[in-house]
Amino acid sequence: MSDPIPSVAPARLHVLGGLAFVQALRPALYALLVASALLTFFAGSGIAGHPLPPWAMSAAPWLFAAFLIVFAVYRLALMRAKRYPAATGLFQIGLGALVWVLLLPGGRRSVSPPGPGLDSVEALLGSTDSRVRSLAAEVAGTRPDGARYAEHLIDRLSDSEPAVRAAARGSLTRLLGTDAGDDEGAWRALVRARAPQR
Repeated sequence: MSDPIPSVAPARLHVLGGLAFVQALRPALYALLVASALLTFFAGSGIAGHPLPPWAMSAAPWLFAAFLIVFAVYRLALMRAKRYPAATGLFQIGLGALVWVLLLPGGRRSVSPPGPGLDSVEALLGSTDSRVRSLAAEVAGTRPDGARYAEHLIDRLSDSEPAVRAAARGSLTRLLGTDAGDDEGAWRALVRARAPQR
């Protein structure tokens, strides 16, 4: 006569069912981490020379926050099932929280110097804060060498914030002595026409 099949405690079955659920979270973990990393990487320089829109730059920390929540659920489930060291798991969750704080726009601005070859006005024109971009666009129009910022100001004409667009247009009008409206092509033609001939 064969031995009876050993019974599994209900609590053990509950833990095993939870582990099966968290294993299904792994693809979501990788997708969220890759998406937040790509947005963070391209936030400063854009893709192929084109700056990312402000909403895309500010999405990176929130994608990472979603990753961190899913990761915490995953690690806590493994720790509860005694499949992962508790100290290591808690350290990883805490480290992830620190990275998230550094990814927030305020933290990123406070630790990020201007990019190579950029002066302070150029760097501030690419800020994630629309108030900073607006002020930088206004300051560019008052500089004695303000014409050097013309291309950057033209890029701000398509900014998502009306105040930034208005400041960029006002500075361009002041620097070039005419108003070409919101037509970026017309502004670029004016800049080319006024460039010194070699």
